[in-house]
Amino acid sequence: MKNSIFIIPLVLFLCCFTILSVCEAAGEDPCADQGITVRNLSLDNKWYKSQGDQCIPLKRNYSFTIHPKENIGVFLDMVCETQFCPSLTYTDYKLSDKDGNCRVKILPGCVIADM
Repeated sequence: MKNSIFIIPLVLFLCCFTILSVCEAAGEDPCADQGITVRNLSLDNKWYKSQGDQCIPLKRNYSFTIHPKENIGVFLDMVCETQFCPSLTYTDYKLSDKDGNCRVKILPGCVIADM
């Protein structure tokens, strides 16, 4: 009887751990539908993003959303020719989203960090 006091919680814990591990291993991406929100936290308003043929001002504290299979470049000029950082994909931003809240920030020096 004394052993069952310890065995039952242990078995329940192992079952829960196994279920959570299987769900995590399934690789579900909670950000895939809504995309990842990217906020510009540069020191100035000179950044632009290019999506297709558009070159759009990316002002300080401005946010945009990137979805899977999108590719967004961050540039230093209004004609989107001088790259600030290499063209980044959804996967690049996803790797920086450590807490899984689908939000990251771009810091000076093209540093992508969790928000």
